[in-house]
Amino acid sequence: MEYQLNQDELDKLVQLTPEQRYDYFVHAAADLDAIWILVDDEGFVLVSAEDERCIPVWPHAELAELWIDGEWSECQAQSIPLTTWLEKWTTGLQGDELAIAVFPDAEGPGVVVSPVELEEALQAELSE
Repeated sequence: MEYQLNQDELDKLVQLTPEQRYDYFVHAAADLDAIWILVDDEGFVLVSAEDERCIPVWPHAELAELWIDGEWSECQAQSIPLTTWLEKWTTGLQGDELAIAVFPDAEGPGVVVSPVELEEALQAELSE
């Protein structure tokens, strides 16, 4: 189920600390059954953070779309169903030695975690 953020919600979310954004992301991804990434003609977007190659992820399309500018102006926000993420992406990202930049903003990459760490947080949230 896709949930559309209104401007007030969007403004509040971008003001959260990286740790608050991470907690929000885990809750929202589990609740809405989706993770948002940016893609272009060559595949998904990667960023460098904390000396690691990372895939940035967001809990809502509107938040991902805030990054569509400059070098990423050709990108689109794409939803990945949570079950697909857990069944395929965690293993694939781990195998490619990629980390995850959870809910980055203009100030930085957000919280950077391994695919397994994010899966464990999502599974814990799903079991509550």
